[in-house]
Amino acid sequence: MDHAPLIARILSGDSRAYGELVRQYQHMVYTACHRVLRNAEDAEEATQDSFVKAYQHLRGFTGTSKFSTWLFSIAYRTAVSHARRRRTDGGSVDELSEHPASGPEAAAPAGDVKENLDRALAQLPADDASILSFYYLEEMSVDEIVTVTGLGASNVKVKLHRGRKKLADVLERQLGPEARALLLNDA
Repeated sequence: MDHAPLIARILSGDSRAYGELVRQYQHMVYTACHRVLRNAEDAEEATQDSFVKAYQHLRGFTGTSKFSTWLFSIAYRTAVSHARRRRTDGGSVDELSEHPASGPEAAAPAGDVKENLDRALAQLPADDASILSFYYLEEMSVDEIVTVTGLGASNVKVKLHRGRKKLADVLERQLGPEARALLLNDA
């Protein structure tokens, strides 16, 4: 999608145009932040901060990458910054990196594929969940993930490979051995 006309309107002072852009990407940015932070309040704050930063730096968007990739990069880095701040404010590293599911939803029967995937991703370390989400759910290329995360291409590929195996383990526990076979055969 070409966002150039919308961006031009925003840069000329049309605040409603920015509202359109926020509405288009609000859910995706929130999801990206939530994958890192694992907390709704923190994700909402990081989402708002991401859109403020995007607005402040909109003139710097050159169009050499997709707008969504540029915005995800801001959101991901904002969420990571919030996570670091939370960690230095007394949150534990384990609290930030892993969020094992427990309770009735952890053993829920196979149902909606997206729900099962979301539950499984919630059990992975935040960086693995983010990269897998970018690749599979947001359908970003490795190069786009490199842009968003600032990691090298080989590092992203390794994280995808390892994350896929971790995800297969979680899905196997949730849904049985067939889920592992489907995921790893699809790789």
